[in-house]
Amino acid sequence: MPTLALNDDLVLPVPQSLAWQTLHDLALLADSLPADARLQAGPAPRSFALALTGFEGQLLQLDIEAPSRLRLSFEGRGPRTGAVSGQAQLRLETLGDDRVLLHVALVIQAEGATPSKVAGLMLLRERLAAFAAAVERRHPSTRPLPVKPPPKPWFQRLVDWYLGWFAAIFNGTLFPPPKPRQRGPRRKP
Repeated sequence: MPTLALNDDLVLPVPQSLAWQTLHDLALLADSLPADARLQAGPAPRSFALALTGFEGQLLQLDIEAPSRLRLSFEGRGPRTGAVSGQAQLRLETLGDDRVLLHVALVIQAEGATPSKVAGLMLLRERLAAFAAAVERRHPSTRPLPVKPPPKPWFQRLVDWYLGWFAAIFNGTLFPPPKPRQRGPRRKP
């Protein structure tokens, strides 16, 4: 079965307790999905039924550590992918009074074709952006989002890489010392 592992982060302009509530708000989550998708409560507690174009599946919330960590398990089937199973880890980290960082780690296994890592990461970022937009619509913030610093010039990146490589040689992380061999008891001939 092909496996796809994806990781990404998202900054939400809400406090951690409100971000935790948004992760459990079924209407807000459904609002962040594509127009033809459906998300509804499932038959079991903490389960959900998800239907997208060409995919139907069940989600189940596991390992809930409120208000910081949540694990989702999902199974489903699609005509192109066949049987699909996977897990998603969602972790909230406070960045201040009214900012929270959402870490997402996703592992998907499918019988058939999975998207490439680049296409899967683009889809994940698209869904996270839609979730952030849904949170912003529901809970507007007056503070601007943080701006990423511009990339360093190529020469500075080269110097930083060289200094890191040079330091790694001398602190033993580039070429760690060999592990000592375990010696057994000596045998007499």
